[in-house]
Amino acid sequence: MTGWSFGSRVYGGAWSTPALRQIFDDVPRTRRWLEILAVLAEVQGEFGLIPAESARQVAATCRTVELDDAFFAEYRAGYEASGHSTAGLIEAMRRRCPAAAGEWFYFGATVQDITDTWLMLALREARGLILTDLDRAIAAATRLAREHRDTVMAGRTHGQQGLPITFGFKAAGWLAELRRHRQRFDETAQRMDIGQLCGGVGSLSALGPRALEVQRAFCTRLGLRPPATSWTASRDVLVEWAQVLALASGTADRIGHEVYSLQRDEIGELGEGATTEQIGSITMPHKRNPELSEHIGTLSRVVRANAGALLESLPHAHERDGRSWKIEWHAVPELTLAAAKALSLTATLLEHLEVRGERMRRNLEASNGHIYSEAVMLTLAAKLGKQTAHRLMHRAATEAARAGRPLRQAVEADPEISAHLSRGEIDRLFDATSRTAQCGALVDQVLGSER
Repeated sequence: MTGWSFGSRVYGGAWSTPALRQIFDDVPRTRRWLEILAVLAEVQGEFGLIPAESARQVAATCRTVELDDAFFAEYRAGYEASGHSTAGLIEAMRRRCPAAAGEWFYFGATVQDITDTWLMLALREARGLILTDLDRAIAAATRLAREHRDTVMAGRTHGQQGLPITFGFKAAGWLAELRRHRQRFDETAQRMDIGQLCGGVGSLSALGPRALEVQRAFCTRLGLRPPATSWTASRDVLVEWAQVLALASGTADRIGHEVYSLQRDEIGELGEGATTEQIGSITMPHKRNPELSEHIGTLSRVVRANAGALLESLPHAHERDGRSWKIEWHAVPELTLAAAKALSLTATLLEHLEVRGERMRRNLEASNGHIYSEAVMLTLAAKLGKQTAHRLMHRAATEAARAGRPLRQAVEADPEISAHLSRGEIDRLFDATSRTAQCGALVDQVLGSER
């Protein structure tokens, strides 16, 4: 992870969380690869596939080797000279193993045996970290839905005010979606955490007559399930992981975009919690930019782009296909890091979200009552028929908008409409609280449902 963004010493924190970086960075990744290779040597020694003493020495070297600059210089030089993913690692370790033990390092395994096994361990750890932040977001959305169950605001479609809703209703929609993602992670986990030790073409040919026992012991010792068969050419589980991350970060993007839009000065209904030190602009000191919301959108785009690229790993040629497989080396870490950061920011955004209920009500009232046109139309429809009611209300709303006067005045002044409505009915139809009763019921339904 090098370059301007993900690997930057300055900006890297914007693209991942520190805990996630510790999973995918070169040193911890290599250390974990070596632990996998140590376990492999131990198991092979126990089954007599390699000399027992060599197995012990290989395992000890894997666990104690210093992963310093000199080691990585050798590792990199070997890779660049050979073009093979782990030839440099093999040569660097061979030099460090005592006596002839280095000859038995990495015996009978192929690259994907190590990298796929590591990836399952890495993604299990990443999943736990991601779920911690997803649960934070769920808890924050739950609180917002409960606290603002009856906080009236304008519901908007196509960017325009449509009908009255409550902010709790909006937050309950976020909550229901976040809960579904929680379920998806749990469901996907049932197909993950599977090791890989199958050899060059997946046939276990290098593991001897007790190959399945060797494979089982190897996977079990690492805390993974043994595979039913090789998955070197079957990448659907990793693509599923990517799609779940794309879905979850897509919801984060939806929430962030909503905050971004409703924080506009002209609307001002929501606001990101901000510290006094936060700077929105170095040229316009007054600005308070929706930094979290914007960056969530950026990260979610990174996730979706990589998830799309990872779909290309599904078509595999024969038993192994480097074209399809190696795209994972870029896409899986990057989309996992970006999604984790997006969900962490979303949790923080929701935990500190400023909800400006008074501004919500003022914006709703600024519609001059046009937001109640549906309520009047439906009441008239019961008396005149829906199409006639729609024609009358469309005419009244259009004329009121042109004249810049409240819709209620237009309704009361139109004899074809007012003749069918009592004063009490008009009062009720133009009352936001009475029009949002079902929003509260829907909030209660979401809060009362199991995750």
